[in-house]
Amino acid sequence: MKNKIKYLFLVVLVSGFVGCSDLLDEVPVSDLSIENSFKTEADAIAAIVGVYSSLHLEGVYGKSQSLFSTDEHNAGSKVPLSGLNTFNFTADNVEVILPIWRDHYKGINRANLSITRIPSIDMDVDERNTLVAEAKFIRALLYFNLIRYFGDVPYKEAETTSFSDLNIPRTSVATIYENIIEDLEYGVVHLKVKNAFLAGHATQDAAKTLLASVYLTRGSMARRNNTGDGIADFTFAARYSKEVIDANRYSLCPYFPDAFIVQNKNNDEIVFDVQFKSPGLGVGNTIGLNMGIPSDASGIDNLSAGGSQGAIRANPYHQYYYDEADSVRLQWTDARIKIVSATGKFRRLSAVDKEPVSAAKFRRYPVRSPGYAIQTNDYDVNWPIFRYAEVLLIYAEATNEINGPTQPAIDALNQLRGRARNVNASGVHADVLPRTLILQNSIGLANLTLSNPLVSSQAAFRDYIFYERSRELSQEGKRWFDLVRWGSLKTTLRNMINKMNAKSLEVPVVQWPPLPGITQPPSTTTILWKRYWIGNSSGNNGQTEEWNKITSNVQDFHMLLPIPNAERLANPSIGPNNPGYN
Repeated sequence: MKNKIKYLFLVVLVSGFVGCSDLLDEVPVSDLSIENSFKTEADAIAAIVGVYSSLHLEGVYGKSQSLFSTDEHNAGSKVPLSGLNTFNFTADNVEVILPIWRDHYKGINRANLSITRIPSIDMDVDERNTLVAEAKFIRALLYFNLIRYFGDVPYKEAETTSFSDLNIPRTSVATIYENIIEDLEYGVVHLKVKNAFLAGHATQDAAKTLLASVYLTRGSMARRNNTGDGIADFTFAARYSKEVIDANRYSLCPYFPDAFIVQNKNNDEIVFDVQFKSPGLGVGNTIGLNMGIPSDASGIDNLSAGGSQGAIRANPYHQYYYDEADSVRLQWTDARIKIVSATGKFRRLSAVDKEPVSAAKFRRYPVRSPGYAIQTNDYDVNWPIFRYAEVLLIYAEATNEINGPTQPAIDALNQLRGRARNVNASGVHADVLPRTLILQNSIGLANLTLSNPLVSSQAAFRDYIFYERSRELSQEGKRWFDLVRWGSLKTTLRNMINKMNAKSLEVPVVQWPPLPGITQPPSTTTILWKRYWIGNSSGNNGQTEEWNKITSNVQDFHMLLPIPNAERLANPSIGPNNPGYN
């Protein structure tokens, strides 16, 4: 039995020891065992790199974060995922739900191993505390995800030392929240401050941002469940987000698309992200395959043209969340374009095109490095877990929930509006560096004040944030969590489909505004970029029929995922499944 447990640890350690100064260069490993793998500072660093590598796993941030249908996007019908995209899934889902559970616990076990073993290593005390704080940050992040996905889950705070340790009951969400907060408070004290050498590492500001998100979520859930007013939690969320703002170590990229393009990785807007690298290093991702702009070619030729298979598509109604002046954020995020493989240029979809809108925020066009063009799992854009934009959003929402709108909270969101006014002179879909930006002065994106009806009351400001979080953070794996914490998953999707059906007879008559480098559709079918015809099964786009099926299935119990049946069989102490699931 002891040898089996040693082997279990060995597998965990070896699978995690890939990393570097930027967490991605290989570190040699030899003669590993539990007894001799935590002797030196180098061992400690290698172990922490293994902890970070957990974020690459499919069920953590390698794939699953974009697969939930919301009012922003959905996985297309050709990617069935055992009903996940249509809210018709069960506890037997092994494509997404089981990997989420298992991969998060893989990461937690790696973190626990480091938290337990590193303190015994003879090394600089401050460096040792920092490494432990990094492991605690990752553990807190993973548990925060788990309780938002599943509710009560088994809480493991120590390394697994026997097979009996695998059979433990679920711990209450309330208790896990307290443990998460304790881990992150340790990080606030012991993590380092942002610098150029810490890309991809948890920092003091990352811990504060995660704390702010934790408190905001817990406060929102108390409001949702009528178990409290959440004021104490909102106060902490406002405090920690304001500390990050006041530290003045982060800023918005002047141009919205530059926060996401591969050529601008590790920019000043990133508070914490998952680092990926290509080509052929085994630490790339599938973002460019699933989310991006398809070409008119097929199969591998589509990818060679710089395209995407378009597995994740933008919701056609999402366009109505944007003001007409908010063209950059909309067109970069929800792109009604396609790559013409013969020329490498874009073609705009016309009103009669029945192709879905591309979820294109992390597009892989143009192909600057052919090495990843045809490798479906080797895209090297980083995945943002927290951007400075979200810090501003958290501060504004938390402040409003405490005592209604204030001008400082409104000014935080004015930063996002101000950035959205910057337009690329070459056109939003052109990828020319450096950018030549033109300030678009438009009343639609003018700065807000307390007298503006959009934000003049607590209810109005709350409604504004509902849409602004989606306009800014769409396709970043945030929306399902937001709708759940607000208790509005079902109502949002049902309201959305009613509006989509109402818009199905809206006839397009307005010309596209010309943009450089984009082929115009025939003049008889051109439409305004913002208000294209959604249509139904007998009309243009045909997506309304699909969304009718999705929204008819969503229920209140879908605000939690089912505990995978495979895990309940392996650990009978978990007990009954979440309500609504067998």
